[in-house]
Amino acid sequence: MAELLLGVNIDHVATVRNARGTHYPDPVQAAFVSEQAGADGITVHLREDR
Repeated sequence: MAELLLGVNIDHVATVRNARGTHYPDPVQAAFVSEQAGADGITVHLREDR
């Protein structure tokens, strides 16, 4: 059986931040916390309109 790895997509963190119009939640902080919690990979997609 293949090793199961955890990947975290933080796109929704940025979506919530933009919807709120605030500086939180911070996508960088979310990536850091995910990594510290044992995530094997972090995924984020850059927006074309930025």
